This record gives sequence, C-alpha cells and structure tokens, in this order.
Amino acid sequence: MSRLMTLLAILDDVFLFVTPAVVAFLLYIFNLIPLWAAVAVAAPFLGFAVYTGMKVFKEPPKGFDYVGGRGVAVEDLKPEGVVKVGGVYWKAVCAGCEAAAGSCVELVEVRDGRAYVRPCR
Repeated sequence: MSRLMTLLAILDDVFLFVTPAVVAFLLYIFNLIPLWAAVAVAAPFLGFAVYTGMKVFKEPPKGFDYVGGRGVAVEDLKPEGVVKVGGVYWKAVCAGCEAAAGSCVELVEVRDGRAYVRPCR
C-alpha cells in the first residue's frame, strides 16, 4: 500500500470513527451526559477504528502489478538487498544469483512481502 493510501486510511479512521468518541467525552466533561453514556457511545467507534487500522496494516503488499517490470538494485544483492521497481522500494532476494548496486533487475514474483528478482537479460 502506498504511503498516501496509508495516510488517507488513518485520517479516514480519525475523522469518521474517533470524532464521535471525542464528542461523547466532551459532552461528559461539560456534564451534559453521564460517564456510562459517553463510554457506551465511544466504545463501538473506537473499537471499529482499531479494527480497521489493524486490517489496513496487515494487508499484503500490492506488488503484483510490478511483476515482470524492471528496476534498479539499490544495494548489492548477495543474495538479499533492496531494489527499486516502479518507484517503490522492495526488500529483495536474487535467488541463485548476485547483482551489484545500480544494476538492472527484473521482478519475477512477490511472495510474503519480498520481491524475487533476477538480473536483466
């Protein structure tokens, strides 16, 4: 997930789910509702915000659009390192090969959040 999408997901949680909880506790602070009512209103919103946030961060990386694409080795791949494919940095494994930093690599597959690459032909 891109950084922008992650930021939007967090802000969406804050504004849609946390705001009612904050309002409920403000009403309690100004003695407009009792504490049990503030907790009863806030708990479902806060619980859903936490659930949604955890779900966003547990999603697998969206790297399958880049398979077959070419990129550059940022670090030496002996056999592990970092590559940049399509403007995105990946932890990468060069299975059965080595690639020097700055060399061209081709993305073969994405598995368990790691990019598997080979040198360009």
